[in-house]
Formats: sequence, C-alpha cells, structure tokens
Amino acid sequence: MGIFYDICMGLTSGVMIGFLLAGIKQLLKKEYTEKERASNQRFINKIALALKYLTFLLLIIGLIWCVYFLILGALMPSKTDYANNMAELIVSVLTVISIIFAFVEFLKRKED
Repeated sequence: MGIFYDICMGLTSGVMIGFLLAGIKQLLKKEYTEKERASNQRFINKIALALKYLTFLLLIIGLIWCVYFLILGALMPSKTDYANNMAELIVSVLTVISIIFAFVEFLKRKED
C-alpha cells in the first residue's frame, strides 16, 4: 500500500505542476482585443478561467484519491470506514467547487 500511496502522491504532484504551467501559458498567451468590454466583464472572465483550471485540477486529484481510498477499503477491510469517510469528504469538497464554477460560468454567459 505504501508504493501505491507514493504513486498517488507522484501523480498528484505531476498533475498540479502540469496544470499550473498550462494555466500560466494560457494566461500569457491570451490577448484581449475587444476594448469595449467593461472592466467587470474582464474580471469575471479571468475568474472563470482560473476556476475552470482549478475545478479540473481538483476533479482529477479527487479521482486519484477516491480510487486510492476505494482500493484501500477493498484491500484492508479494517480501514473501510476510514476510506469511505475520506472519499465522502473529497466528493463533498468537489461538489462545492463545481457549484461555484457553475455559478461563475452562469454570470459570464449571462453578460454575453
């Protein structure tokens, strides 16, 4: 189980670094050509972009750790309750983050 934990930690680190670098690349590459947009619309677009990357990052990390806890509970029956509780916490956090992302996307599209 220790090796599997190390693999999950490595995957988590790699995904986080990859998303961070891809987000920086997207932000530096993006140019705003429409000067007619209001400043609050630009702010909402930037927030939506950041939340999109954050949401996908956390969904992938949540998937990795939910699989880890699923396998932990299957291989070590004594830790099934712990694994189930941790997976429930992960899903709860991801649900809240997804709702926030959906709300910001709604605001972004409402102005268009």
